[in-house]
Amino acid sequence: MQHWMIEDLYAKIFDSTVVAIGITDQQGKYVMVNPAWCRMMGYSATEAESLHVNDVTPPEDRGSSSTNFARLISGEIPGIRLSRRYLRKDGSCFWADLHVSRVIHDDGATVELVGIFVNIDPQIKAESDLQEMNKKLTGTNQELQRAMEELEKLARHDSLTQLYNRRVLNEILEHEIQRSIRSKRGMAVALADVDDFKKVNDNYGHDVGDLALIELAKVLSHEIRTTDFVGRWGGEEFLFIFPETTCEGAMIVIERVREQVENIRIPIPGGELAFTVSIGLSYHMGNDNVYTIVNEADQAMYKAKQAGKNRCLQYQTGCPKT
Repeated sequence: MQHWMIEDLYAKIFDSTVVAIGITDQQGKYVMVNPAWCRMMGYSATEAESLHVNDVTPPEDRGSSSTNFARLISGEIPGIRLSRRYLRKDGSCFWADLHVSRVIHDDGATVELVGIFVNIDPQIKAESDLQEMNKKLTGTNQELQRAMEELEKLARHDSLTQLYNRRVLNEILEHEIQRSIRSKRGMAVALADVDDFKKVNDNYGHDVGDLALIELAKVLSHEIRTTDFVGRWGGEEFLFIFPETTCEGAMIVIERVREQVENIRIPIPGGELAFTVSIGLSYHMGNDNVYTIVNEADQAMYKAKQAGKNRCLQYQTGCPKT
């Protein structure tokens, strides 16, 4: 093929290709650009001849651009491919996938650099949108997880005292009774009731009554073992479950609870509010049902109130041998 035909073919490719082509001299000045470059950049071919690479590079990217340009001109690297931003004539930016190579003179010196790039702004934006969406989804999932945990807590805990509610206490009782049957080790259940609590609400209002229950709950949960359970059974009644224990050990715990409750002081206008609890305990070796063992603890608690309140009583006469 004749030389002029080859040059003509190259010219047609240069003018008709959809990728942008920009040729710069060793100083970074544009010497030639194709129509695709003009369409993407917003400059005419004549305007491009007065531009420097820095003119189409966002200010914050010019440092890295100049470094890469110098490495190419010096021959340190034969070419480079990277994603970079371009600055259009109207001031807008877009991302491009750029491939730059050197045009070598016969003596081996770099004469010009040829940069070929395509607009990848839609892909970059899509990736950014995807990352943002993933971030939002992650945040939403975390919020849902926290909401589910909070709902689970609300379903299992009394909203005022934050102790277990009656439904959960019944589940624990069923589980511990079955475990007591399998292990042949005793368990105890105790029921505590605030003495004369109606007078507290009548004399000082329900807000003070609620505060009294909250402070009481703190004492109850603090004084039991880590293996024990306590929850709000209803109103001012609280249920204790003592797995794998002796009745002597359980009595020691509820007596300690009773003594600590005596020390509670609730600030009220003109002074402090003090109150007491009566506690009844039932001990079994896993040979009864939930209703029986709770009912026995309730009867023992009722007898404690009849005997003068602020005391602990056991339903069984004496402690069985374990």
